[in-house]
Amino acid sequence: MRLRHIEVFHAIKRTGSISRGAALLAISQPAASKIIKHAELGLGFKLFRRARGRLHPTEEAEVLFAEVEKVFHGLESVRRVARNLRQDPATPLRIVCLPGLGISLVPRALSLYRRKRPRAAIEIATRHTGELAVALISREFDLGIGFGPQDGDRTVPGLDATLVTTGEMVYIDRAGRGRARADKPMRLADIDENRLIGLNSMHFLGVLLRAALEKEGLHPMPALQVQTYYIARALVAEGSGCAVVDEFTARAGGPEVTVQRIEPRVRFGVYAYSPELKPLSKGAAEFLDCFRTVCREAQSGG
Repeated sequence: MRLRHIEVFHAIKRTGSISRGAALLAISQPAASKIIKHAELGLGFKLFRRARGRLHPTEEAEVLFAEVEKVFHGLESVRRVARNLRQDPATPLRIVCLPGLGISLVPRALSLYRRKRPRAAIEIATRHTGELAVALISREFDLGIGFGPQDGDRTVPGLDATLVTTGEMVYIDRAGRGRARADKPMRLADIDENRLIGLNSMHFLGVLLRAALEKEGLHPMPALQVQTYYIARALVAEGSGCAVVDEFTARAGGPEVTVQRIEPRVRFGVYAYSPELKPLSKGAAEFLDCFRTVCREAQSGG
């Protein structure tokens, strides 16, 4: 099928008639009919049949339409980029981050960046750790924000990794529950294993936490386990248990959750990731500067 065939087929399938499909494309009905017949001739099967005066797609057309929709999603992406380029000469900035950072540091950095470049085109998405790396390597995004070791020694094949700041894991519990006290650290060995909400051990922080707990002689088998840290926080706020999460997720909410430092401390790094051998665009570099600023503010209590 040629692109024009696909365009006309898509319009007719979406609108349900040749006349409405032709009107959508601003062409005549005979022209649309001729294009569909030409497409059917090349394909070797019918796309539409008439029954009781109405146009119905064939089974083959239904299967084909699923693939055609993918083509149109791609075309819409091209149109969006072109529209953004027309509105701002800078290349649109595409950022991906972990879900927990998407409700804390990244929005604050974006707000600062938008004050400096109010007309800049930006796309932001969240992915889990493994998905984030794949999305960056495939050039779906320009810049990624995620976690890694605190010492800056982070190697991800296909990506450049830059340590931006460090953070620590903290204990959270529903305010007023048990020994939840913001002014006093919680010893890992004292955590109630029966109430502990588990973090996915396939994620960096999940692996880090499991190692720290095992070092203290704890081997929790949580009945409740989550992949996303802000979900753990929401569950804690509802009284469903306690959790150990990153400090940024823990503090991105109201007073219904008490946040305590833990002993021994479990620290991690916050990294900026980008496709290997691809220099950061001006927009990505400026956003990263804004991200560094909000990280400093967060650590100083600002």
